[in-house]
Amino acid sequence: MRCFLTAAMLILSSTLVFAQDKAPKADDLDALLSADKPVKQEEKNPFYTAFKQAKWTWNAIGYNFTKHNEHQDQGKGDDTKFRQFYSQLLMDTWLELMKYEIKIDAILQYGSEKDQYGPSRIAYFSQLYVKKKFETSDLVFGYKYIEDGISTLYSPAKRIAKYDADHPTDPDKLGVWQASWTYYYTGNNSTEVRLMPYFQKSRYPPEHARWSAGKGDYDLVDSDIPGQAGTDYQIREKRIRHHLTDSGFMLKQKMTVEGVDFFVSAYEGYLPNPVLKRVSANQYEKQYIKGGILAAGFSTVQGKWELHGEGVCQIPENRKEDSYINYVFGTEYDLNTFLKIDAIDSAKLIAEYSNEWVLEDQNHPDYPANQRSSRLGRNAIYILQKVDIDDKNKASYGAIYNISKKDNTHRITYERKFKDGMSIETFYEWFNGGEKTHLGRWKENDRLLVKFTKKF
Repeated sequence: MRCFLTAAMLILSSTLVFAQDKAPKADDLDALLSADKPVKQEEKNPFYTAFKQAKWTWNAIGYNFTKHNEHQDQGKGDDTKFRQFYSQLLMDTWLELMKYEIKIDAILQYGSEKDQYGPSRIAYFSQLYVKKKFETSDLVFGYKYIEDGISTLYSPAKRIAKYDADHPTDPDKLGVWQASWTYYYTGNNSTEVRLMPYFQKSRYPPEHARWSAGKGDYDLVDSDIPGQAGTDYQIREKRIRHHLTDSGFMLKQKMTVEGVDFFVSAYEGYLPNPVLKRVSANQYEKQYIKGGILAAGFSTVQGKWELHGEGVCQIPENRKEDSYINYVFGTEYDLNTFLKIDAIDSAKLIAEYSNEWVLEDQNHPDYPANQRSSRLGRNAIYILQKVDIDDKNKASYGAIYNISKKDNTHRITYERKFKDGMSIETFYEWFNGGEKTHLGRWKENDRLLVKFTKKF
């Protein structure tokens, strides 16, 4: 019996020593205890998880116009007052449901410019789509951003992307209804096929907003029709047809070859810019026509220089508009590389030049009004000088010069970051140019803006 007890004690002691080697350390005790706790029912709910892991951003924006707008009396609400304010709450989250990822981006906003905030602008989804991941590919269905293009300041290839331009110089991105399949090769190489069954246009300021009042049609900055829209001739907008046969199709290839990133794409469907069809001597119909867009671009780093460029070739149906190539080339360089200013971290300068080459003039008897002057990126220079003083203080100067039309805009910005995801950004922007130019039409909308942001 004594031998049995002795043997039992030896076995027990050896077992304890072995178990002691595998026992959790004191630092792992909380994890061990929490693992023994039953998971709460709400924590099993994927919607609860999505809400809990959501990233929130609150923006409070106030701005003051510095000039009297000669068309202020045409506003019907508070849109034409000098001082304005609006606030935004943005949610960014996703959830996993039955091995599908669901992406949800939503915006809740309101402001003093009451005419601008209809039901579709107070609360809406900027993205809402389902993604199914496979070993080498993804399937996406829903309302998703279009992220085409590679250029930094001006990107011709992003023309089928959509925005809420309620505040035209600070637009918010909108999704596009689509079904896409992306196949991933090794490295940065991929092929994407995209079906866009529902064409939509970007959102613009309402007719009586300060950004639109007295400016005629927002889309049609200038045309070769004599007279003034609304006075000498009338324009009505044709409703966009949404049949399955009106869907847009796109094929896109991305690749990296010897340190150079490339993309090429082909699109067929509704073109992003409207044209005017003459229906009578003084009546025109604004409508969206179909056509094709071929796009390509590159980006590379050579020493201290980043170089990029892209271009699109847009071909409309039946010569209802010009066939043309819109291109841009640019570079990015840190000026502090040779300035060597110890008081700042970096001084990155981005400069781009864009222009247009008309391949075939518009020539259709029902579409005599040419909208060439309404197109962006025609003989223009884009500049952005960023100065990072340190990780909490940043300043920048940005400008756009349309050389041929001699209209331009400028913005000087200072941003200060604080603890707990808070920051304050202040900028002053101003506009110059003729009334029938992209930027000159806002020459009375110079403004000083202050933006408070809290991320949590």
